Amino acid sequence: MYDVAVIGGGFAGVTAAREAALRGRSVVLLEARDRLGGRTWSTAWGPSQVEYGGAWVHWHQPHTWSELSRAGLAVTLGDDAEVAAWYVDGHRREGTIAERDAIARRGWDAFVDGVQTALPLPHDPLFAIEQLSRFDRLTISERVAQLQLSQEAREVLVAELESLAHAPLDEAGAVSVLRWHALSGYSLALTQFTGGRVTITRGTGALLAAIADAASFERRLGAEVVAVGQSDGRVEIEAADGDGCAARVVVVAVPVNALGAIAFTPPLSEGKRAAIGLGQASRGIKIFIHARGQAVWQNTIRPGHPFGYLDTEMIFDDGTQLLIGFGVDASRCDASDLPAVQRQLDEILPGYSVLAATAHDWQADRFSSGTWAIHRPGWYEHHHAAMQSAEGRVVLAGSDIANGWSGFIDGAIESGLRAGAAAARLSA
Repeated sequence: MYDVAVIGGGFAGVTAAREAALRGRSVVLLEARDRLGGRTWSTAWGPSQVEYGGAWVHWHQPHTWSELSRAGLAVTLGDDAEVAAWYVDGHRREGTIAERDAIARRGWDAFVDGVQTALPLPHDPLFAIEQLSRFDRLTISERVAQLQLSQEAREVLVAELESLAHAPLDEAGAVSVLRWHALSGYSLALTQFTGGRVTITRGTGALLAAIADAASFERRLGAEVVAVGQSDGRVEIEAADGDGCAARVVVVAVPVNALGAIAFTPPLSEGKRAAIGLGQASRGIKIFIHARGQAVWQNTIRPGHPFGYLDTEMIFDDGTQLLIGFGVDASRCDASDLPAVQRQLDEILPGYSVLAATAHDWQADRFSSGTWAIHRPGWYEHHHAAMQSAEGRVVLAGSDIANGWSGFIDGAIESGLRAGAAAARLSA
């Protein structure tokens, strides 16, 4: 019997396994996929390396930056766009990034008005829950509807919010925006920077490997867990292939939207079941497009478009470029249908020809059932604390339930640090 079993091999699970192992516990990590990484995934595609999942980091993300420093990993700063574009009433307008950001700030600053009172300690979201709750009860759409904005400011704001939410704005909670804004230093410029400019030079896999290799623990890939049962001071873990195991404590580090696929005996508390039933809202697309056109760095936003945030990621020696797009609903964009991708590209960035496209459908991936964590209304008022509390010998972990950078690598590491230490204590 192991001291600690960890279910899920994303950043949270790997960090939890490391932390428990460093405290002298025997640890086994079970991952359903044939790779570690969870909702991060570095892989080669054509002439480049792409990140199908989470990718961006920043020094305002303290847990990630500490791990990068410990591992000696370098980061890369992306280039700013030479041409910025936005759409108003279906018509394209062009200018500089600074000009568009000036428009965006009008709506953004109105949206987040009151955030410093509601989230004075961004890494402790419940610190001022009485003030936060008035935002926590709203969807992003409901918050936007409260604002007095020009049509241009409203459409630019909606496009910005759609790229952040990765979900329909009438499902995503308004606090997702406030949380990111507060954690970034209470400014739109820093919010944009933390979420889209700095990447790990060798890819997210390099950081994950550094964390995993810092301690000795057993790893089982292709081990899909279907049931977790507590009895007689131990936890029995049942795998789909029949190769389960027993441990004194289990850390379950899988996305909230995938937790319902695991049967818990005894059942999880009512509070946790309600949170899992609510789920988180993200179901968007992250698409990479290899395109030919004018060899300039582009950044275009268009509300309601299948990938309404489109940015140049790289310009190759032959003048073609790698574009990255984000949209609110993966079902609206099929990367394998190049004629359809071309039509959609024409609607947001005319004059470019699609050479190839790729994406991973995280919504259809049953081990994630969504992308980064975007909580629905009521999450912090009713569910956040319940999801973080231990359930006997079961400890939940994951970026989805982090205090700080929920939905980011940093939140996963934060949660894994906490869960690994808790599991070590409970298994003593």
